[in-house]
Amino acid sequence: MKKSTRGVLLSGLVYPGLGQLVLGRAFSGVLFIILATAGLIVFIYGIFQRAARGMDEILPLLANNELDFNTLKELVSRHSAGGWEAETISLIGIAGCWLAAIVHAYFVGRKLNSNDGF
Repeated sequence: MKKSTRGVLLSGLVYPGLGQLVLGRAFSGVLFIILATAGLIVFIYGIFQRAARGMDEILPLLANNELDFNTLKELVSRHSAGGWEAETISLIGIAGCWLAAIVHAYFVGRKLNSNDGF
């Protein structure tokens, strides 16, 4: 298998930066891994924060037996709606990092292939 193909598959299908590590580009591989992981942490943290805020409003209503379907629907809708919050921006960043890692792994692998005579 060509190095460019191996790098693209690992960075594209497994995790951003893994292809660079396999191709011997440790710095860029670790950089892509750190960026993707940081974005993933921000994304998950934002989701849990949003869920916690929603539960803080739902649990008292549930304890007082005041929660009906329409109230629940309104609370979920209010906590689901939003603009460009941290999790949306981090998700775009993760996708960009993933795409950049795929393209970078392809070109690094292609350069290594040409040096090896493939």
